[in-house]
Amino acid sequence: MDYSNFDPADGDWEEDFSSELNWGESQWRHYLKGSENDTSRYLALYNSLKNNPNHLDEVASLMGWDTNDLAMTDEGPVTDPDEDSFTNSLSDLNNSEETPYTLHRHPIYIATSALYRYLYQSWEHYLAQNPNSIPAQTCWNYARTLNKAETNVLHCIQSLDLGDFGLAICHLKNSLAELNHSIALLDSLTNTSDTALESFRAECKIRLFDLRELWIRIIGDCRHEVRRRSNGGKHP
Repeated sequence: MDYSNFDPADGDWEEDFSSELNWGESQWRHYLKGSENDTSRYLALYNSLKNNPNHLDEVASLMGWDTNDLAMTDEGPVTDPDEDSFTNSLSDLNNSEETPYTLHRHPIYIATSALYRYLYQSWEHYLAQNPNSIPAQTCWNYARTLNKAETNVLHCIQSLDLGDFGLAICHLKNSLAELNHSIALLDSLTNTSDTALESFRAECKIRLFDLRELWIRIIGDCRHEVRRRSNGGKHP
């Protein structure tokens, strides 16, 4: 999935929202419910396929993110056969004229939100099952690293939508730093219930490493686009 080709700043972004969209609160609430359903669907698919070698690409395909490429830049979609399917296409994003594009429908947002939902919920569950086993400061530090990483991804998506690819890279680097901190904190945990701890830690690491892979792919797409633009729009 090539995120470098998705640039709403090149389209009629302001016109679509200011002159055509006239939604009330109930319609937006329905829209947000649909976004939650997308996140839940992604997580369910991911959990069922996470042991497959190319599960990120499989989940993207089942979400419909490799069926309708959107060319939002002057050059059209980058079609490099050497790149994997996840970074070669962009989602359909529900092209109905009655449904607007917002951050909530961006594939990066859906995938990141889904995996972080698992991380938050598993942390809650582990603490409930092992009360008073982890120092309060460690609990706070781990939750904070999760939140800071996810927040930087949201800023990254906004930067992508505005065409600020260098800024998107910086935010993802911040997310990667926090992700590494999350892994270090997981590795520092100790508990007499070794089996439960190791199972919890292993499942969390699967999601964290997949988030890392996803963000590294996006950084690669952004760097490709930065080089293309520096060459006057020609592919390097």
